[in-house]
Amino acid sequence: MPRSANPRRLQARSTHRSPPPPDGGADRAFSRAFGLQFLARAFDYPGTETWAWLCGPEVQQGLRAAVEVLEPNPTAPLAAAQRALTDVFLPGVFAAFHDDYIAAIGHAARGSCPANEIEYGDLKADPLFQPHRLADLAAFYRAFGVELGGSAGERHDHLSVELEFLSVLAAQEASFLNGPPAHEAVLVCRDAQRKFLREHLARWTPAFARRLQRAVANGPLARLAAFLLAFVESECHHAGISPGSEDLLLRPVDEAASLCDGCGLKPPVPGATAD
Repeated sequence: MPRSANPRRLQARSTHRSPPPPDGGADRAFSRAFGLQFLARAFDYPGTETWAWLCGPEVQQGLRAAVEVLEPNPTAPLAAAQRALTDVFLPGVFAAFHDDYIAAIGHAARGSCPANEIEYGDLKADPLFQPHRLADLAAFYRAFGVELGGSAGERHDHLSVELEFLSVLAAQEASFLNGPPAHEAVLVCRDAQRKFLREHLARWTPAFARRLQRAVANGPLARLAAFLLAFVESECHHAGISPGSEDLLLRPVDEAASLCDGCGLKPPVPGATAD
């Protein structure tokens, strides 16, 4: 998982003090950060300790409170998805969640429902589509002082990593809003979140979430996919951008294999060889 960035790095970029746009206050930013962190942990490879954290009463109460800040309307899709998730995220349901995760997402990047961004895209995209997107993600992370830990075990484009990065940016925004005036830093942080959401996270997660829902019926992982979709759509609505298509296709495996020969990535992109 990414390590938290140093907020001073962003704050020091400019001393200009223009008013930040009316995108909500620190409570909204903290709520977004908590919801994104919850999703990041939920989509990481499942373990009993993480499941216990996700199902804990304090975390579930915190998630409900965060969603109430983000979407006060209890009948809205985000609120409904959160309630449905709470009904199945229970200590005794871990085995079912784990089995569904392995069956649909699997151990590698190329399961039936890949949780990696570059597995999704235009079938006629430029051959350098994959390495360019990975390089862009790495540049995003470096720009905000975020890096993958040596034991992260995931690529830069894994869903849990992208979610946690956006959570870091939301937490930075909240800290700026709660601290001394840093209006330019808030503007930079919000702009980065919109750009990252538009160009990366929201581009492919609707397709991933729908594919996952079809693959695992109505179990706990399907409820999590529905909550992810509702959360990302809420983020897009608030940011004034459109989410990606739910019909975005997976790239062919043989195309991925040819990409790895010249992309310069080491180790090779997981999922680049036939199963």
